[in-house]
Amino acid sequence: MKKIKKHWKIFTVGLLILIISVLAGLYFFIRLNTYSAMPEATDLLSLETVHREDSWIRVEPDSFTNSIVLYQGGLVEEEAYLPLAVKLSEEGYRVFLPSMPFNLAILNLSIFEDIYNDYEEEGEWWISGHSLGGASASIFAAGNTELLDGIIFLASYPSGNSDLSDTNVPVLSITGSDDEILNRTRYEEASENLPEHTVNEVIEGGNHSNFGYYGFQSGDGTGSISRESQHTELARLISEFIKENSPKE
Repeated sequence: MKKIKKHWKIFTVGLLILIISVLAGLYFFIRLNTYSAMPEATDLLSLETVHREDSWIRVEPDSFTNSIVLYQGGLVEEEAYLPLAVKLSEEGYRVFLPSMPFNLAILNLSIFEDIYNDYEEEGEWWISGHSLGGASASIFAAGNTELLDGIIFLASYPSGNSDLSDTNVPVLSITGSDDEILNRTRYEEASENLPEHTVNEVIEGGNHSNFGYYGFQSGDGTGSISRESQHTELARLISEFIKENSPKE
């Protein structure tokens, strides 16, 4: 009996060590593979319109009628999307950049609802996401369309179990012509999960990495326009789409 207890104790200790080692390895893998925001993005944290709160960054102009909650790409720091958020705020939109666990939006799909509940009486609400963030946003959107006034995909597409084909809310999909990260086959297949009224826009010369300010993503196309130019066009497309589809604009 004592031998059994001894072996069980050794097994338990060994299992705990294995679990801790795996978790530690996973943590360091994520940290090493996280895309940090570039200085051009983090410098914007000092702007008067930028407010860092407990679970998100809020970029708020003096007046607005629409709010956009933007889910970041996988393993990309949310600050990397500050340049886009600031450009949109200059067009009169309030933008929220949620802080996700390990910079993975899939781990906190419902943070949109947390933000919405804090500010729900203020205007119209749009959900957006870049890359994996777009797929994550689609999962939330599919079950919560009553909270949304529109959905915007940035170099992304709805996940396989997110059927938005019957939704009445406006949907915009923006891609870059030189994006080599986006799986084009899956992108085309995913169109079946989008409504017929979805608007598709292509930024000529744009790539995947330049949807944010986090450096170059391995495997991506070089892109024939600058990051700044891509952001200018991106902000224009989003702004024009919302104005065309928002009765309050």
